[in-house]
Amino acid sequence: MMQVEQLGAWVDARASEIENWLETLVNINTFTANTEGVDAGMDKMCELTDEMGFTVEAINSRHRLVKAGEGTRKPRILLISHMDTVFPPDGDFLEYKRIDDELVTGPGVGDIKGGLLIGLYAMKAVAELLPDCDVQMIVSANEEIGSPTIRDWFMGENIDADYAIGLEPGFPQGPLTADVPLGVVYQRRGYSAMEATIYGKEAHSGVPHEGISAIVGLAERILKINALNAPEKGISTNVGVVSGGTAGNTLAATAKALVSFRYETMADGEATKAAVEEIITAPTVYNKHLDIWDRGEFEVQIFTPPMERNERNQYLVDTVLAEAERLGHNVVPIARGGGSDANYISAGGTPSICGMGAPCVGLHSANEVIHLPMMIRRVELLAATLYRLLTAE
Repeated sequence: MMQVEQLGAWVDARASEIENWLETLVNINTFTANTEGVDAGMDKMCELTDEMGFTVEAINSRHRLVKAGEGTRKPRILLISHMDTVFPPDGDFLEYKRIDDELVTGPGVGDIKGGLLIGLYAMKAVAELLPDCDVQMIVSANEEIGSPTIRDWFMGENIDADYAIGLEPGFPQGPLTADVPLGVVYQRRGYSAMEATIYGKEAHSGVPHEGISAIVGLAERILKINALNAPEKGISTNVGVVSGGTAGNTLAATAKALVSFRYETMADGEATKAAVEEIITAPTVYNKHLDIWDRGEFEVQIFTPPMERNERNQYLVDTVLAEAERLGHNVVPIARGGGSDANYISAGGTPSICGMGAPCVGLHSANEVIHLPMMIRRVELLAATLYRLLTAE
């Protein structure tokens, strides 16, 4: 049986194998809307999990729950990953490519296929160290659009785990070099989006007293929504897309906007949501000639809870930092503005952290690049962290 002191050598011996699998997975286009590609990526991943001796369960048809170990040792630890990416199959960014001896690029190389492999190989290492372990990984098929077809599983009573660790990219705190500090994420902001529709009364622009411009009503509401920004509290609001009207000489009967906002705590998220809804629905523009007001309505598209900073999550952060120091890794705790599936799990009460994936810059762009040797070292760090959690008294 492998000993924990042999973990680094175990990982190093599999470095070429890990890169081969990374290239294979990156070269399968798994754009979220390309469901055939995502499913093909899942199938290819299952070839690797079969080789590793893991069991795999389908969740809500297209998602996968990978299980390592005999499952009798507690605690149960859940790793969080996904298969989909943001890169469409008809784009120009389609293939894995080495830039030099350290850097590689490709669609999803950092978000999140590097992290996916870090998780699988760490699970394999821990299963060899502790055959009775209970380590699992959930792999979403559509995380990039908020995991809509597995969100109920995340938010329900299915997460029977003692700890959860997200494998989103490990964000370098500087240029992507071998000695740059990498972040472990202790906090992620929540995210909400809604569509607002404002209704006025159409009229010729030459007789504006006979109508109400929905565009004017929307504009006034946008200013009020923008005023909700509170960076000192981690609250940000944005109206990113607007549309309305039919002609330049006509008061618009309707106008629409896509509104989004982010928040660090659930309380702030709920308060901001209520404030935005009140702004949208409150009568704003009055036509005294007709004695009528405009009106507004909204449709919530998503409301994601934050991964809040708390004592439960801090224990995981401290464990990662202790193992990083022991191994000589440069890791620092950070907060991130964007969300992940870890948000849902943390909101359900499971101690959670994120950002334990591949060191990456340029994610969600054609400049997505990871540092491959540091990615290999992250397998060692994650496996050591899992071992520490599983053997803590």
